[in-house]
Amino acid sequence: MAAEKWVTIDSQFCEIIQREAEIQELRRFPAEMVPDTLGYQVVAHKCTAAIECNLIGCQCQWAYTNPSVDRFEAQK
Repeated sequence: MAAEKWVTIDSQFCEIIQREAEIQELRRFPAEMVPDTLGYQVVAHKCTAAIECNLIGCQCQWAYTNPSVDRFEAQK
């Protein structure tokens, strides 16, 4: 049976919510290793502050309110 794990791929301080937010991806690892593959498959992405940002109306693709605004990319 395949195993799944949330892995943090980026982290930064968000000025809007005044706390650290992380971008995570859900990785699926096969039960058996397949030669010549990455070793995992990315199934989903999420932000740890998505619910909070969505509730305050923050425009961000990670809060699912505006797919054209990436606050993680804008702050780099």
